[in-house]
Amino acid sequence: MSGIILCTGRYATRPYYLEKIGRRIYSIEELCYCMVQNAFMIDSDFFGMDLVEWIGDELGLEKLSSELRSMLVHNCSAVSFAGMIFDYVGYSPKEDVSRTEDVLRGNADMDVYEKRMSMAEYLMKQGHLQQAFNEYEYLWRHMPEMDKNVKAKIEHNEAVMYAHLFMYERAGELFYKAWEDGGDEESYMGFLAAKRMTLEDREYVDFISKNKEAHALSLKLEQRLDEANDLYDASSANIKLRSLELFRSGGKMSEYYEEIDRITEDMKAEYRSLVN
Repeated sequence: MSGIILCTGRYATRPYYLEKIGRRIYSIEELCYCMVQNAFMIDSDFFGMDLVEWIGDELGLEKLSSELRSMLVHNCSAVSFAGMIFDYVGYSPKEDVSRTEDVLRGNADMDVYEKRMSMAEYLMKQGHLQQAFNEYEYLWRHMPEMDKNVKAKIEHNEAVMYAHLFMYERAGELFYKAWEDGGDEESYMGFLAAKRMTLEDREYVDFISKNKEAHALSLKLEQRLDEANDLYDASSANIKLRSLELFRSGGKMSEYYEEIDRITEDMKAEYRSLVN
């Protein structure tokens, strides 16, 4: 959440525990924030009478509580409940509200496992890798009768995350499992990319020559790597490295080492955020 949000109602003396999210809240703004951040986990059961009464009794928002109580009686959808709360509070930014309502509409026909799968993918794309791993671990432990396509999707996504953490051997193992289970070309290309990162050039070429299925896709992988290199050449990271070379070649060693320290700290911070 960015900027200042003026509070609506009062701050609760008795917090409400959002069981599906595992968090205690003390204000209507916290409820809005939790709905935005955890939209994939929300359905009509999220808005029960105990929550409605808490909004009236603890937050002093009796009019909102009355409106929500009426909606409960009429079995309104989760998106209707969320929309009512967002509108009453005037919660912003509006794009977060719109995205949350779109997710809730899409959630209507999903079971809990489909929702957790969507949540895991969302967390992965946002860079919250540990939380995404936790969601996938839940699915491994609790999802009954997991078919091979679902299994392959989880294995592929976990492999992507391990690759982001530079754990290429583990990524390669999971990419290969995903390919075995789902037969997706992208998974096998991920496997080849992991091999390319962990093997010496001669070992990699030898591996490709001994695996017929790898040859054609290895050419496609090299094309993608060339495209990635072109993008990197124009990236801000490469520009920073070029500036280092200019400092060094110009004999400006104090500026050179200061820039190295700054770039290193930025990279450490980025890595910590990925891990956390």
